Amino acid sequence: MALMELKTKRYNISVDQLVEGGPGGYESVYLTSEGEPASAELYELLSEFSGELLPVVNGSIRQRNGIALLNALNRKDSIGIASGFKPSGAYHFGHKLTSSAVSFFQKNGAQIFIPVADIECSMDPRMTKEQYEFWAADNLLDWGANGVNLDAAHVYLQSEEHRVNQLAYLVARSLNFEFAADIYGMDKLVSDFPFLFAGITQVGDILLPQHTEFGNDHSFMVSGQDQDGHMKMTVALVEESLKNSIVLPGVRTVPSGFYIPHIRGIRGNKASSSKPQDTLYLGSGPAQEDLDARINSTLKKFDDACKEDKENLEKCALDMVRYIDVFEKASNVEFRNLYKDDLYINELVNKLDAAKPEEKKVVQEQLDHYLISICKDMHQNNIELVRDLLPQALSEHQMKRQAVLDYAKLKPSIVKVQAQESLGQGWGQFHESSSNSEDPNLPEFWKVPKNAIVDKNKRNPTDWYTLVNKVANKLMP
Repeated sequence: MALMELKTKRYNISVDQLVEGGPGGYESVYLTSEGEPASAELYELLSEFSGELLPVVNGSIRQRNGIALLNALNRKDSIGIASGFKPSGAYHFGHKLTSSAVSFFQKNGAQIFIPVADIECSMDPRMTKEQYEFWAADNLLDWGANGVNLDAAHVYLQSEEHRVNQLAYLVARSLNFEFAADIYGMDKLVSDFPFLFAGITQVGDILLPQHTEFGNDHSFMVSGQDQDGHMKMTVALVEESLKNSIVLPGVRTVPSGFYIPHIRGIRGNKASSSKPQDTLYLGSGPAQEDLDARINSTLKKFDDACKEDKENLEKCALDMVRYIDVFEKASNVEFRNLYKDDLYINELVNKLDAAKPEEKKVVQEQLDHYLISICKDMHQNNIELVRDLLPQALSEHQMKRQAVLDYAKLKPSIVKVQAQESLGQGWGQFHESSSNSEDPNLPEFWKVPKNAIVDKNKRNPTDWYTLVNKVANKLMP
């Protein structure tokens, strides 16, 4: 039976789906579905890193081309991470998982590259330039508040980063229709063809840390598994390019994907800024509320969900207790020991991983029931635990947002003073001694090793604090 009929001025095209594909990068099951389970060797290696990343501790990481990442870490190669965002809405607890992973790796020496997808936003007729410039600044406050040192990272607008465009054009020489159709699916290509350009640009983002001018030995993307379609495209195109001796400046290895789990919304499905009533925001949210207002509105939203859809709220609370540090610390349940549990791994996680699409929902329900029953056996009510700690989580995040905003406002004067000092000591001496040094006004939660600092002289002219200060008078910390 034909999946779809396409008609152009020149062609009538009938498309039959021969095999059922995966979600293609935009829909996925909560814990598993895209990529592969992380290897025991990767978990063991990451357990030796400084600090903790709860999805690692809980054994919930997915990966693509994970062997290359493991080899690079074992060789102690220089690593660059691509992990950015489309500035289309407010930061929520699901986003915290991604930025927590980025912060974890940065504090262990990885260089961080944060693309702000303004090109993708400009292709979206639902958004104005003013809107996505605002959300870019607002999201940067949240990433900084969650521990990502924006001074050390290469934060860039995609529209300005010509090295990304160079890599994207070069790698696209290996693109054919078969790759795009099999990875993203005909439905996506037909309904939203410009999306393919955004996908190829993201391939360039993932390769950028390896570009000759940055020189990292390996690069990988940190994201939720819903971005795996872009990673599939990256692996396919880079493998093809290297095989055909297409020179991608500086690129020697096929990048990897590192996927953290999703957090579900309070009424089911994945937390998303496109579903504000289902999503708990960690920052000021779509309404740009001050701290008191955001605490009150969050608790009301939470309480309403408890009355109207307690079953899904319980799953959301389960996710938050497992993966968000402020809640996990108050938990009586040692979720970190579950990866040693044969029933959990073999009968539930592996079963979910192997299930056909129509079976996944049933297996997911079994997994949720198992985890929630463990909590009940320990007399732990996750809904009450999360509700009690939400004000603390929001307050702590707001304080750090304020610190990042205050620092952003100071930066232009700090940079001006540094430039004046360079005139007195000679540019060459200043260039070497001060261009990559940490600022004494730096937020205390931004401390990273020197090898994590991306060379400032190789970044774009628009700095992260320029983006923030452009709309600073509109931001609510």
